Formats: sequence, structure tokens, C-alpha cells
Amino acid sequence: MTEHTKTIEKTARINQRTNHLLGTNIKKLRLKNKLRNKDIVAHLQLHGVEISTGTYSKVEMGLNNPSVDLLIALTDIFSCDFNAFFQEDISSKSKQEE
Repeated sequence: MTEHTKTIEKTARINQRTNHLLGTNIKKLRLKNKLRNKDIVAHLQLHGVEISTGTYSKVEMGLNNPSVDLLIALTDIFSCDFNAFFQEDISSKSKQEE
């Protein structure tokens, strides 16, 4: 089994309503980039993703699932790949890279 296949199988099992990993990682990436919610929403709108600050906040809290368009735009805004959204603990990995 390839690493890519393992990642796909793992992400397929994440339920945002019960496991807030995705929203938590999006928030960590936003804070790492020193951006406010309204800054992210402005960037997203420039990328053609129409979203309100309230809806974006719900994504970070795990109350709403992000759309594929939202995730694609966030990879550009945060200069990361999709794996960053699904890692168990991105803060410890970031510290190891420094």
C-alpha cells in the first residue's frame, strides 16, 4: 500500500462532526500565518469562494464541512498541500521542520 493510498483511506474516515481534526488544522494554519478570520474570508473571496466569516468560523469549529473549492483555495493561501489539513498534529511537525 502506497503512502498516498494510506492518506486517502485515512481522510475518508474523518467525520468533521465527531472529529474536528480538519477544522482544528485549518485554524492552526491560519494562526501560524498570523491571519484573522476576516482576512481569510477576504482571500477566499478573491479566489472565487463566496463564504461569510460566520460560515468560515463554523468550518474551523467543526460545525460545517469545508467544500472542495474552499480547501483548494486554502492550500494556495497557506502555501501548503492537502495533507496539512489531515495531519494528526501539525504543530509538532512544524516544530520538527524548524
